Amino acid sequence: MTEPTPHPYYQAILDVYAAAGRPYFHQVTPPEARAMLRASLAASPLPVGLPDLAAVVNETIPGPGGAIPIRRYVPSSATPGTIVYFHAGGWVIGDLDFSDATCRRVAGLTQAEIISVDYRLAPEHPFPAPLDDAFAALQWAVGRKPAPLLVMGESAGANLAAACTILAREKGLALAGQCLAYPVTDHDFETASYREIGAKNWLLSTADMRWFWDHFAPPDIDRSNPLLSPLRLPNAAGLPPAIIVTGALDPLRDEALAYAAKLQAAGVPTVTRCDDAMLHGYLSAAGAVPLAAEALRQIAGWIHEQLQNAAQNS
Repeated sequence: MTEPTPHPYYQAILDVYAAAGRPYFHQVTPPEARAMLRASLAASPLPVGLPDLAAVVNETIPGPGGAIPIRRYVPSSATPGTIVYFHAGGWVIGDLDFSDATCRRVAGLTQAEIISVDYRLAPEHPFPAPLDDAFAALQWAVGRKPAPLLVMGESAGANLAAACTILAREKGLALAGQCLAYPVTDHDFETASYREIGAKNWLLSTADMRWFWDHFAPPDIDRSNPLLSPLRLPNAAGLPPAIIVTGALDPLRDEALAYAAKLQAAGVPTVTRCDDAMLHGYLSAAGAVPLAAEALRQIAGWIHEQLQNAAQNS
C-alpha cells in the first residue's frame, strides 16, 4: 500500500521550510510563533482571484475583556444573513489578516456579510477568554440586525464556533448553521490520524497541538468540558445544521469526522467532506489548489442555502 503524500503545492512549502530551517511552533515562544506567522504571510504571494466587495471595514465592539477588533466584509449584493467567523491559530496565534483572503472569498461566494472576530489569545488570555470574546461577538451580531446568523471557523476557530453553538442552544439563540473547517473537537492525541500524521510535521504536528492546548487550557482547566472538547458533549440534539470539512492528511481529521458522526447520530443535519492529499488549513490555498477551491465553493453553497432557508422560515 502506497503511503499518502501531500499535494505538490504543500510539498513545495514543506521543502522551503525545511531548507530554511524554519522551527516548528512548539519549539518557540508564543510571541515568536506570532512573528513567524506574520513573516510567512508577508513572504507569501498576494492572493489571486479575490472578489470585489462593497466594503471591508475594521472596527471594534464591546467585549468582556475590553474592545474586540472585528473586520466586516460587505458583499456587493447582500443576501439576508450574517456569518460570524473565527480564525485559526491554536488559540495562540492568528489575527484578522491571517484569514483575510478566505473571508473575502466566502463573502463573495455567499454574498453574505462576514464578521471576522479578533478574539483574545492564549497564553495571555487562556480559556475561557477567547470563547467569551467569540460569544460576545455573536451576541453583538444578534442585536445588530434581525437576520439569520451562522457561525464559521477554522481549526481552533472552529472549536470556538462549535462551542458557541452549544452556548447558543443553552441560551435559546437560534443559529442557521455551523461551518467547521478541520475543527479541534477533543483533547485526545491518540486518534488514528494523530498516530499516522502527527509526527510528520506537515504544517501541524502532535507536538504543536500539545503546545497549543497547554497554552489555552493549562493543567488547572478541565479539558473534558464540552466547551473545550465538543466531542465530549453528552447530547448534541438541537444544535444547528453543520458542514464539517477536513483534510485526509491532517492530524485533526479523525476528531473532525467523529464530531460529524456525533451530530448526525443526534439528528443534526450534517454534511461531511474529507479531501485527499490536503493538509491542515487547506482552505487558504483556494487560489492555487483546485480541490481547496472546490471545497470552499461547496461550503459557500451550503452556507447560502442555510441562510436562505432560515430567512424564509423566520
